[in-house]
Order: sequence, then C-alpha cells, then structure tokens
Amino acid sequence: MDRRAFLASSALVLAPRLRAEAAQTSRITLLHTNDTHSRIEPFPPGMGNLTGRGGIARRSTLVHQLRKELGSVLLLDAGDTFQGTPYYNQYKGKLDYQLMSLVGYDAATLGNHDFDSGVEALLEAMTEARFPFVNCNFDCAGAPALAKRLHPWLVREFQGLKVGLTGVGVAFKNLVSPRNHQGITWRDPYESLKPVVRHLREKEKVDMVVVLSHLGHDLRGDTHDDLRMPGQVPGIDAIIGGHSHTFLEEPVRVSTGLGTTVIFQVGFGGVNLGRMDFTLSRGELKAVTGQALGVAPSPISS
Repeated sequence: MDRRAFLASSALVLAPRLRAEAAQTSRITLLHTNDTHSRIEPFPPGMGNLTGRGGIARRSTLVHQLRKELGSVLLLDAGDTFQGTPYYNQYKGKLDYQLMSLVGYDAATLGNHDFDSGVEALLEAMTEARFPFVNCNFDCAGAPALAKRLHPWLVREFQGLKVGLTGVGVAFKNLVSPRNHQGITWRDPYESLKPVVRHLREKEKVDMVVVLSHLGHDLRGDTHDDLRMPGQVPGIDAIIGGHSHTFLEEPVRVSTGLGTTVIFQVGFGGVNLGRMDFTLSRGELKAVTGQALGVAPSPISS
C-alpha cells in the first residue's frame, strides 16, 4: 500500500473514534462577581485607580457579549451584594437583585453584609431575585421563610454536562448583629460541604462541583478560608470566592491527593468580572483557563 492510500485508510479508521471523543468533550464558562456592595454605577472621580471602573450596565453588556459568543455559560455571585452606597440605604437590596435578574444571574450565595438590615429585609429584597440562592452551612430552622429560599445544592445541565452548585457563608460572630440573623445558626462550612459534595458526585452524578464561598481567600490562620477548603473537602472543582476583596488576575490552583481545585476571586465593587473556561472529557476535567475581565469604559476609537 502506498503512503497516500495508507493515510486515507487511516483517516477512515480514525474518523469515527475522533467524532466519538469530540462528542464526549464538553466546555463551560463560569462568569462571576463578588462583593459588589450596591455599586450600581461606576466609581466616581477621586477614587484613585477605581475611578470610572465598574457599573452594572457595563457588566451586563460584557456578560451578554460573552453569552452570545460562548453559549454554555453560568453567571454566579459569591455574596455581599448589599451595603456600600446610597442605593442600599434607599432600596435595601431590592434594586441590586432586580438588576442582577435583568443581567441574567444563574445563582448567588449570601455574604455577611446581606444581613445588615435583618432577615425580613433580606427576604423582601429576595422577592426581586429571579435566580436561586445556594448555601449549605446556614441552619435556618428558626427562619423557615429564608430556609425556603436557600438551596443546599442545585444542578444545572448543559448538553453533555451536569454542574453541581452549592455555597457557604462566613461566621456571623463579630460581623452580623445577633438580631439581624435571628433564627439562623452558622455551621462549620467544611463539615457542611462534605455530605453535599458527596451527594452531588454520587447521587446526582455531576461532572463538576462549584462552590460559591463567602469565607475569604487566605485568612492565614486557623479559621476557614478558600485556600484551605480543597484539602478539607474532596471533590470540589472550582471555588468562586468572596468576603476578603482579593484581587486575583487569574485562578489559583490547589492540588491535593485527589485532584486539583481552582479558586478565583475578583476584588470588589464590580470593577472586574471573573471568567473561568473549563474543558471536560468523559466527565474528567482536562483544562482550565481564566482571567479577570475589567469592567471599564470602551476605548474611544480615533
């Protein structure tokens, strides 16, 4: 057989296998924010390197462009949506959730500042949210109305891919007045996550587990944070962080004996939009890339 005939016959043999492997390869992009703190408009003059950055209208434009380009996208938030501008003083979070719904958020978790006006005010703001909330370490036995709004986990399905979502929040002590989290008890986030991650892996058969965390990136102590989480809770693929206002340019990879977890957080005030792109083959994570996308005015062309 000459070389040309050999290559042609090889292509015929390989083509079905390559098509099968391609069909089993899935891609998804996670877009995310954290600690937006009622920053509806861009930062005003006099704010140093934050001046002119952010703004939920610009974020919406960027999100819609990426969704049109990429297709399989989840838009997520890691908490502390409330508190920080007169918009919160006036609307107590209702405007934030209304605008997030218009942008198209898929899920969010709660931060400590989301309780600043108490549970009833939080519930009232949630009436404007057309997206679910995830948290597995707040025991809401004494606040049944909030319990109905908080999901310990969710599953989102795309073509050939199942993504499991859950969330955890920081301890209330010294951060939230007891009267503002009345009926809600904080539980150890690592211990709360373990059965949820197992359920998502073993019962829901998800391909990816994503945690929305409002614990802080690296607290350099014996308390809970995102960097310690992968070593304590096996089976997490991605942690989208908040609380510490940590500006990362790209995801941090933490390797354990059971695999690698990527962790990302993009500052505060909505000045950046996080982006992480995942490629999975046969349910196994093969590649991850990510970057912080600046939310800023488009350059004026000359």
